[in-house]
Amino acid sequence: MSTATGLPDRATACHTAPGTLARRDAATVLPGMVPFGAVLGVTIATTGSDRLAGLIGAPAIYGGSAQLALVSLLGKGFSVSIAVLCAVVVNLRLLLYSAVLGERFRSQPRWFTWLAPHFLIDQTFLMAEGRPELSGQSFRRYWGWLGGLVLVVWSGSITAGIAFAPLLPELPHLALVGTALFVGLLVPRLSSRPAIVAATTGGLVAAGVSVVQPGAAIIIGTVAGVAVAATVKTDV
Repeated sequence: MSTATGLPDRATACHTAPGTLARRDAATVLPGMVPFGAVLGVTIATTGSDRLAGLIGAPAIYGGSAQLALVSLLGKGFSVSIAVLCAVVVNLRLLLYSAVLGERFRSQPRWFTWLAPHFLIDQTFLMAEGRPELSGQSFRRYWGWLGGLVLVVWSGSITAGIAFAPLLPELPHLALVGTALFVGLLVPRLSSRPAIVAATTGGLVAAGVSVVQPGAAIIIGTVAGVAVAATVKTDV
């Protein structure tokens, strides 16, 4: 049985291996991370940034918004110190996440408390918060699997974006990053019929309205999506 969040309920989770839980949870967020990572990779390639640095930055920074800020500012000629400072500011929200998860890390071995926080980002935080029954060794295994899977897919997405960038037509890549980011936030939430209907209807209506009245596209698309979704029965 699954909960409204799409995660198996706690009774089922208690009998499931931590690695299996991590793989299931990762599958709900990874599809949304791929477009953001790919567009970030294209941005790295098209702004003239060092591609090797971009590839290394994927696992080292382990955060799309921070790496985007770093790449964008360096591409505009800002100093390294200013770019790094801005990237740090972007990631300050992680301090709040660490405070919430602190108790579950505090009882872990020292090596884990030093290394594992590197995997703390929005997606892994939300997934871990959805598994309050995991602690000790179970949480350690879960977090390792979850962070590792996200790391592989995120790095692979950026690598693909850098590799295929020369084959793409001229596009406003930095503008597309915002779209890719919102797609990444949207995809994991398409877990019910109303959500899928709302997203599809809103996207199609907004696209159509943008042809004749661009300024009203977002508002009309949103209203249309919500209105249609309200008439759809929730999955059971």
